[in-house]
Amino acid sequence: MNELENLKEIADRNLGGLQADTRLLHQILHAKTPEQTKKIKWRPILVGVAAAAMLLCAGLIALPHLMRYDGDINVVSHSAGGETNANGFLLTAAVPKGSVKISDASGGTPSYRNLFAAAKNANFPLVKLGNETYRLLTAPDTLSDSLLGEELGTVAEYTSEPAVSSAGIVSNAVEAGQSVYAVKGMKGAAVAAKVNGNLRVFQRVSYSGVAIVGGEGLEDVLLGSAQVVAMELTDVGVINDQSEAQELMDVLLTNAQYESASESANRSQSLLIWLSNGLTVQMNVGSGTLSACGTWSCPEFFSAYSDAVSN
Repeated sequence: MNELENLKEIADRNLGGLQADTRLLHQILHAKTPEQTKKIKWRPILVGVAAAAMLLCAGLIALPHLMRYDGDINVVSHSAGGETNANGFLLTAAVPKGSVKISDASGGTPSYRNLFAAAKNANFPLVKLGNETYRLLTAPDTLSDSLLGEELGTVAEYTSEPAVSSAGIVSNAVEAGQSVYAVKGMKGAAVAAKVNGNLRVFQRVSYSGVAIVGGEGLEDVLLGSAQVVAMELTDVGVINDQSEAQELMDVLLTNAQYESASESANRSQSLLIWLSNGLTVQMNVGSGTLSACGTWSCPEFFSAYSDAVSN
């Protein structure tokens, strides 16, 4: 049996003098007539391909060298469906980069839209400050300096398992040593921190069996002191009149009953809430409940919202 070091000689002999290099590839790509194509000696090439496969298995072929081609080849252009940061978290999805546009109510009922950054493995991208947890939003892609509040501290530990860490401020999205800031007017309902060099917004959510803390209510963990200017409820409609949107929020804040720290299992809808400071927050909706920082029941809100859209 021939030794492995003789395989290259066997391959060269079967190629009949042809060299599997860029010149041969150029000949193949630019053959314009059947006569020109026949001149390339296809049978030796096929034999050579088999020999090349043997060489590849033996680890004697440098694949990148064989595949390199310096001529002009038309390729299919492509782009990713979203942007991913260095940690692999999806940062943009079905929302416009840097902002969230209010759906056109005249175009029919809005479809589901999600502003929460996608989870990686078991956890979504978050910042955890003691018992309070904040989830990365896809928009805005950079927080305005005018909304940047006081520094709350720095990330003590960057970990893929923030639920088991007791290091103070921990994150699986913000690097250790990075500062975490309050967002003006949100009173703890949102924080900001740099992700891949951009100052990003994180919304208060439930996590690891913890939602509201102490005597907090829905307003504390969702709005702070910001006013509501518009709303969008999946499959129902858009409310873009500020006074009407604020009235609906008042109904929700007055009548919402806290159910549990977990989110509703059936999340087929979302409630997007545009605030007077330019930010947008979200509640997941399903089975007649709303979830963000815990699950809340409020049939009065859904009834009032349907009436507002139909009027």
